[in-house]
Amino acid sequence: GNGCGHTLLAPHSGTLSSKNSPGTYPNHTMCRWRLQAPHGTSLLLAFGDVDLEPSEHCAHSSLLLSDPQAGTAYGKGE
Repeated sequence: GNGCGHTLLAPHSGTLSSKNSPGTYPNHTMCRWRLQAPHGTSLLLAFGDVDLEPSEHCAHSSLLLSDPQAGTAYGKGE
């Protein structure tokens, strides 16, 4: 389901959060944001608070950062 919460994206900055933040997000939810920077620039991500449920092999909670054009990914893929 849609686990996205408050989202505010401006041309040079933004804020993203999961549903119910800063509380617990609902079970069985997924949230996906697609962020793009103009060609020749880069994105700087600053995480203020990340709280993932501990589980073996990230079975219950995970975070994935990927760049499909570059073929890179960091975190748990699906």
